[in-house]
Amino acid sequence: MRKSDSQGRPKGKTLRRFLGLTPRSGEQARERQSHLLALRDALALLMPPRLSEPELLAQFCQLVLAQGVAQLAGIVRPDAEDRLDILALAGSRAVLADLPHSAQADSPGGKTPLALAWREQRPFYSNPLFQNPSLQAWHRRLAAYGLRSTAVLPLTRRGRPWALLVLLQREEVDWPSDSQMLLESIARTLCGALDDWENETQQTLLGTGLMAAYESVVLTDAQRRVLYVNQSFQLMTGYGLEEVSRRGLRALQGPDTDVHELAIIDQALRDGHAYSGTILNYRRNGEPFWNHLSIVPVRDREGRIGHYVGIQRDISAEKDLMVQLEYESRHDRLTGLANRRALDDELEAVMARVDRYGTRLAACMIDLDHFKPINDLYGHDAGDHVLRVVARRLRDSLRRTDYVARLGGDEFVLLLEGFKTIEELEQLFLKLEVTINETIALRNQQLVGVRLSMGVCIYPEHHARDAGELLRFADQALYQSKAHKQTRKRFWTYCDEIAATKTRSKSTPSGISQGLPS
Repeated sequence: MRKSDSQGRPKGKTLRRFLGLTPRSGEQARERQSHLLALRDALALLMPPRLSEPELLAQFCQLVLAQGVAQLAGIVRPDAEDRLDILALAGSRAVLADLPHSAQADSPGGKTPLALAWREQRPFYSNPLFQNPSLQAWHRRLAAYGLRSTAVLPLTRRGRPWALLVLLQREEVDWPSDSQMLLESIARTLCGALDDWENETQQTLLGTGLMAAYESVVLTDAQRRVLYVNQSFQLMTGYGLEEVSRRGLRALQGPDTDVHELAIIDQALRDGHAYSGTILNYRRNGEPFWNHLSIVPVRDREGRIGHYVGIQRDISAEKDLMVQLEYESRHDRLTGLANRRALDDELEAVMARVDRYGTRLAACMIDLDHFKPINDLYGHDAGDHVLRVVARRLRDSLRRTDYVARLGGDEFVLLLEGFKTIEELEQLFLKLEVTINETIALRNQQLVGVRLSMGVCIYPEHHARDAGELLRFADQALYQSKAHKQTRKRFWTYCDEIAATKTRSKSTPSGISQGLPS
């Protein structure tokens, strides 16, 4: 019967005999083979899922010493700065502390069994019959601690170099082949168990994380049949696993879902690519919501796509905020009209359209007369009320193709297109005047009124070269209109009348440029 301790593990003498550390015989060789599975079972006992990785490694090193396999057992990992990080150790720490290490064979740190095993990624076993001259410094270091034999085995994780298992013995042994095979089998078993433990830990964390994730998660097979949805998906969409598995993810689509974006998603997945984008989906109750969607194909070891993972985040609030911010960046907060930024963009587009189709554009700069006394007498709230009323009247008086913006204060700009004659344009001006001249009732029931002064520049007749010049000419015409508001016969002035006015008698009526058809 095999001797064992209270935990069923082979005692020290049995293990030393098994590893070939005593004179070998046929019976001893058979005994070593019979203990192979027992050792693996003992190693498997070190893998309870509740232990952390450092605890597992430390218990393994302690087991090696308890079995008398070595007087020092350590697991070390070289780092990027050529230092040895001791992950676990049983025995004297001073032996490996501050040990120089280098990937370069000709450097002092590269002339150790550890550097050799790491560099070549194969085990190193000391041989008492042959002493490598390049390892003399290593042997002197061992001798200082009463150690004589070395075994170093590379450890891999997920097929990549990870660390080194270091075993040091007091006796001078030759590490026979059956002992080497066993040690290498133990190293592989340790690495495999650590990989299994890591996978199990990751799966547990992943499962917990998926269920608790704020983003909704969907898992499908290669045919895009739904296999799993987390709780966030159910809360976000209203669909449970059973219903969405039966109906498919098309249940999330609705009348305003972008079919072009759906085609992009389909093409990306058919090409084996990931997808990331934004799409409008619908909840089970019919409510639309904006969704940031990421889909990643999951491949097997042969590279075939076996599953898809979709991560969805409800960005409706963000989308609404962006729409609101974009609106506010292009609209006057008081009146809701377009602001200067929006006006500049619109003006560039309108001028390009006029050039393309050979039409005309009237840029009209407006300033309110008698507004300042209202503001001063009744306060800013009354002034704001007047501006809102004027803005609404301007908008209501114009055609749908016309454009109105507020620059600030009591200044407004109109962009008028589609007129064929000056008479047609001026009929629109007169309609505007009648509407704006109507009295305005303040909140205190006080009736007030404002009048218009306006400068007009027509493109391309008035030779403005760009949008900035077009507005500047209109502003100059506005200044001329306000300067003569006591004597003018109409509230608007054309920009080509400014130069002519300076050379005429004040009693001569202003006229429209001869080049402008009437």
